[in-house]
Amino acid sequence: MRSYGQYCPVALGAEVFAERWTPIILRNLHLGCERFAEILEGAPGLPRSVLAARLRTLCRYGVVRQTGSGRRTRYVLTDCGHELAEVCFALGVWGARWLEVRPEDQDPYLALWTVSRMIDPGSLPRDRVVVRFDLTGVRGPHRYWLVAARSGNEVCVEPPGYAEDGVVTTDTAALVGWYAGELPLGAAQRTGRMTVSGPRWLERELARWGRLSPYAGVEKRRPERQRG
Repeated sequence: MRSYGQYCPVALGAEVFAERWTPIILRNLHLGCERFAEILEGAPGLPRSVLAARLRTLCRYGVVRQTGSGRRTRYVLTDCGHELAEVCFALGVWGARWLEVRPEDQDPYLALWTVSRMIDPGSLPRDRVVVRFDLTGVRGPHRYWLVAARSGNEVCVEPPGYAEDGVVTTDTAALVGWYAGELPLGAAQRTGRMTVSGPRWLERELARWGRLSPYAGVEKRRPERQRG
């Protein structure tokens, strides 16, 4: 990114923060992704070469610290990076309040991946919880498994080999609304947009997971648009 050539904190900060993909990379690091592949998982469409270049830049500015080498390479936010990540979430609050998610941007895999990163394995009622999500009215992959375990969480597009604790049937828009904290599980069930086949304890967990988003509870508002 070319310099703005301005000695202004906004301009200087934008030179680090406002490059394409940088806010997404910071978000994923804040969510606990440390390996190169983990960061990519939560950024569909991000080229590997671009991720490598952005990480080098963030390391150069002291936002990210790289440890290890080869397969043991890890990337973690520094104190500087954690503070910049707060800018990401402030931007997210603004987006959650003022902008609507376009249907073409609703990605069920990314929604479930984000939920999986927010679930604290230590909060689970058992060592492993496996939920199958069946998506209705979609092209391409329509079945996913969210595996939350004390050893780590993941989202699978193939059967993970563990017994399922329950099945959620939903459309993509309802799934995205649930993960974002905009559509409580109970409300989705009452309208028939989400059904849960499983024990009561699993419903309680799903209701809790739908409140984990940092944007849950952000009041929606509509901007005044000028007619041209």
